[in-house]
Amino acid sequence: MKNGAITGVHQDQKQKQRYHIYVDDSFAFSVHEDILVKYNLFKGTQVDEAFFQEVVLAEEKHKAYLAALRYLGIRPRTSSQLQAYLLEKGFSSPIAEEVCQRCKEQRYLDDQAFARQWVDERLRIKPRSSYMLRMELQQRGVEKNIVEEAVSAVTREDELAAARALIEKKLRRLTGKPNPDEERKLLSMLMRKGFSHSIVQQIRGEMRQRTDHEG
Repeated sequence: MKNGAITGVHQDQKQKQRYHIYVDDSFAFSVHEDILVKYNLFKGTQVDEAFFQEVVLAEEKHKAYLAALRYLGIRPRTSSQLQAYLLEKGFSSPIAEEVCQRCKEQRYLDDQAFARQWVDERLRIKPRSSYMLRMELQQRGVEKNIVEEAVSAVTREDELAAARALIEKKLRRLTGKPNPDEERKLLSMLMRKGFSHSIVQQIRGEMRQRTDHEG
């Protein structure tokens, strides 16, 4: 753009936080009010190419930051998820990385807290083996050491409780005691969900003990 002075600043009628900047009576660019104030974009301010490029970059970063806050406001996310979202929205990789870092510094983004919360909620609401919890967190881009730290808090008793909850849910659909074929299917289901052999064997023993007791 050509060098010149700002001659007009007009608030957008629909988006009240946006302003249209005119240089030498011609429309030049639009910015959010935060950028308007930060760069003193008022009548009389001189604008050259370098200053214009700096403002445009600041505006793009600000847009990405606001998009990140909206995305994080829906539910907790991982750093990897936020970065992928911003790239999908068309922001450059350096801007996405910078915004992710800013959100981390402001505690809007915390992969350790995300992993701990994920494990706690899964065990409480949707029972999982530690293997499945590990896989789910890795799929969401959580770093391996953070995944291990969160999953290491899962005790054998936690896993047993999760396995029992899954079995109970299935048993409620059966009429009467499970026959050998149904028992085999239930135990196979636990294996598929990543429960260890020792957990599956213990559940098998408990099921048979209960069947014998009821019999």
